[in-house]
Amino acid sequence: MRSLRQNAWLARYLDDAVYRTKINLYLGVAVNFAYIFIKLITGILYHSEWLIVFALYYVVLTVLRVSLVNYVRRNEVRQDLAAEYRRYRLVGALLVPMTIVLSIILARMIAHNEAYTYPCFLIYGMAAYVFYAVILAVVNVLRFRRHGSPVMSAVKAVSLTAALVALLSLEAAMLAQFGRDAVIFRARMIGISGAAVCALILGMSSYMIIHATQKLKREESDHE
Repeated sequence: MRSLRQNAWLARYLDDAVYRTKINLYLGVAVNFAYIFIKLITGILYHSEWLIVFALYYVVLTVLRVSLVNYVRRNEVRQDLAAEYRRYRLVGALLVPMTIVLSIILARMIAHNEAYTYPCFLIYGMAAYVFYAVILAVVNVLRFRRHGSPVMSAVKAVSLTAALVALLSLEAAMLAQFGRDAVIFRARMIGISGAAVCALILGMSSYMIIHATQKLKREESDHE
């Protein structure tokens, strides 16, 4: 550790929690872009509209995360809580139509008995990404609570959404790959998992909208 701290960048990363959080956010965005690229290329190569649709869904999530990362890069956290709560509420509001679109995608997959498959080696790669995304989301939940920053909480919400959707996408791909004959079971599992994921994201986004609105109203009343 002493030798690592001789490097100014590493020393700051180890000792400065806010700086470390920013670097981790940048890394998360880079990994997301790689995931989107693989989904798009795989969807084009294997003529899978579902892979392309999920990739586009991830594009929107990544755009949200990039906008939050840019805000954190330009501003000190907790410096302007009103501005942070407005961004927090906007993210919650955007997650609602995105979740409705996700539910429509899943309903169509089930109704038309459609699925998509990866080559076996890509399934293991996607599984590795999903584990990374889930671990990152859990770490963000634990870490960002200490900052008390609405914009950091918004990053946490986007990370959790990305992890849940990636988990759902992996489940659909694995069921299509290893359970091709179990059509009813596949539809049932995707339906149950999809409903749970959509309900969780809608509940989280509703809380974000209500909580931010209450905080903003309280701040306005305090200034009057």
